[in-house]
Amino acid sequence: RTVRFMGLGQRVACGLMACSVLALAACQTSEPSKTSAPVAPNAFETGSLRALVIGESLPMVARSGDSFDGLSFVVLEAIRDQMKTAPEATAASYSIDPVAVSSAQEGLEKLRRGEADLACGVAFSWERQRAFDFTIPFASGGVRVLAPDSINGTPDSLAGQTIGVVQNSVAAEVLAESIANAQFQSFATPVEALAAFSSGEITVLGGDSLWLKANQAEAAPNAVLVPDRAYARSGVGCVVGEATPRLLNVSNLAIGRLLSGYVDSDPSVRAEINRWIGGDSPIALSDEQISSFFRMVLSTTAQISSR
Repeated sequence: RTVRFMGLGQRVACGLMACSVLALAACQTSEPSKTSAPVAPNAFETGSLRALVIGESLPMVARSGDSFDGLSFVVLEAIRDQMKTAPEATAASYSIDPVAVSSAQEGLEKLRRGEADLACGVAFSWERQRAFDFTIPFASGGVRVLAPDSINGTPDSLAGQTIGVVQNSVAAEVLAESIANAQFQSFATPVEALAAFSSGEITVLGGDSLWLKANQAEAAPNAVLVPDRAYARSGVGCVVGEATPRLLNVSNLAIGRLLSGYVDSDPSVRAEINRWIGGDSPIALSDEQISSFFRMVLSTTAQISSR
């Protein structure tokens, strides 16, 4: 259960790497913490890692009853396990305590207020970077649309179309800036947007490539994911609040070790990640595509060790 990333093919995957390097450089700033959350329980002391769960849409989140899985939970589990060995750790045990929210905007507000410790599976944007600290990326995505095969995804082909988007998402902002002659219909949550697309209420749905590809077969198997070259690409990582000091450092170390495990062909790590983004998943990335992206992230991060 890890996170999906890159694009849908090697050409796309390579393009996504460049944007993830950008996100990596931004997340490793030495600036003081940017949020102004009130004093809250420290997860190293309580043992409760309050993790925001944004929606229920693949590939980041898969929900079964009260249980959660998905790409973001592979990363959260790695962070939880890393916390146990941190010098600050004083709790007898550690657990992931989900804080369910319907949208990224709602989740980030909770993080700002100190009602959660972190959220994983969040696309990087410069606007968000000004308010929150991002970890190194463990995934990368691009803004595209699902549409009938008569539309190739270029601005000209989308002129006059109504495009469904998730309100306040990075994709909604990018598409609005890129396509001048289209109408946009906003939905409060990814689930609502997918339902509208599946029912035929809208015929074009914009969003992150990973999300669109993961849900394409169920929502609209005859739709195409276009254009070949994304409108914009961004790294996907975790955002960390102020409630637990040094959680950002521990999270970066955990993600680095997770990526290293995949590159080093650790069978358990590869099984978890491939379950969500590998060859048998809807994303259908090869082991080499995934490894190439992870190597790129690791090559820009100093002193990440698998030990």
